[in-house]
Amino acid sequence: MHAQSRRPWADRIISNASIARGDGVRINQRLLKQDEGAFEENGNAASIYLGMWSALNKIAADFDILFANHSLTALPVAFCRAGRAKRFYYVQAYEPEYFQLESGLRSKILRRLSQLSYKLPLVQIANAPIYINYREIRAKKWIPPGVSREIFQRRTCLPFDSIDDDIFVGVIGRREPSKGIIYALEAFEKLSQTDSRYRLKVAFGNLPKKWTHPKVEVVVPKNDRELADFYRSLDVLIAPGIVQLGACHYPVLEAMACGTPVVTTGYLPANTENAWIVPIKNSSAIASAVERIAGMDSSVRAKYLEKAVNAIEPFMWDNVAEQFLEYFFVQGR
Repeated sequence: MHAQSRRPWADRIISNASIARGDGVRINQRLLKQDEGAFEENGNAASIYLGMWSALNKIAADFDILFANHSLTALPVAFCRAGRAKRFYYVQAYEPEYFQLESGLRSKILRRLSQLSYKLPLVQIANAPIYINYREIRAKKWIPPGVSREIFQRRTCLPFDSIDDDIFVGVIGRREPSKGIIYALEAFEKLSQTDSRYRLKVAFGNLPKKWTHPKVEVVVPKNDRELADFYRSLDVLIAPGIVQLGACHYPVLEAMACGTPVVTTGYLPANTENAWIVPIKNSSAIASAVERIAGMDSSVRAKYLEKAVNAIEPFMWDNVAEQFLEYFFVQGR
């Protein structure tokens, strides 16, 4: 039975609650038109907190569900005036560990604030089983993040099946040390030294300062559809994160959904049957995995990709939305 027929309020939650994807609370469009200064997207932490808190105070009482999906949004959601709305916190990572790898006063402040967010009076939902009772996280329930079935569609042209002879390796550009991009770049340097066919595509840039290579191309997707096109343009995606292995990682989910081989240090839903798992901080292992993928028989590679697409099914938005609605219903009774 469709969710809406059993729960008449479901359409209201779907249309007005931000569920799982992104770094902030979605602010109702009518509020932005009334007071464009209520939420300052760019600025210091204090202005962001106060902006969201002020905006939520004006609209929160109109909603049944308030949903924070980042430590920066948890404080405003916890302390705004929201009437009888139920407040949830979707924990997508143990954020203090990420900030701990960075230097400077800003990182120290954000680490403390993220630790504080797990103590707020919010119903926590984790996005992966590793976060159940992980450090300060108090989540008892986990629901995976969602991938759009319509956008991240399986490619029609198989990897390593291009007209020319080039091999396109891709990575999402991130400067945070926890993302481990330096190991992907080092792996590409090794690959390009031994085989001139290799090319590197980096989504969004964010490369380390002074790092360049004549065979690198920076691609800046403007939206999720262009991001999906980026994944489908690759022969291999590298996801080399170094912390919280076993968590969900959007590039892994999205590339697998698009039918692109993934080399990763171990993020859901990748495993040894549907992806290529390598140790952390090991550029040689990454390079070797890419070479194995490039050198294997296409029928063997196709079996990996078929299993990858099947593994993504529970992460499709229609399945994920149903789980959220069920849990909202249980908690709201």
